[in-house]
Amino acid sequence: MATAKALEDTGVAAYNGAGKYIKNLDYLVIAGKIVSVEARHASAIRDAINPRSKDFSGDDVVDANGLDVAKEPKEIVGVAAGFIKTPFTWKEQGIG
Repeated sequence: MATAKALEDTGVAAYNGAGKYIKNLDYLVIAGKIVSVEARHASAIRDAINPRSKDFSGDDVVDANGLDVAKEPKEIVGVAAGFIKTPFTWKEQGIG
């Protein structure tokens, strides 16, 4: 469960951080749909670990404005490098 929590939280932060780089609106809509599902997964896992607590939207993943944390792609690569098997590139100028 701890691994699932870490992966889902990282996935949400990754999509949120990458969104500003996605210039193709069709891709941005798809990414928005994916991050919505990822956030629900993250919330469900957190609730399964600690039922009926406030952990489902913990301060470590939700900021003071009530928004999910966003992390830059370079931060995500540092955290998830061991799980990434397919080479990829990204440019700060935008994706798509």
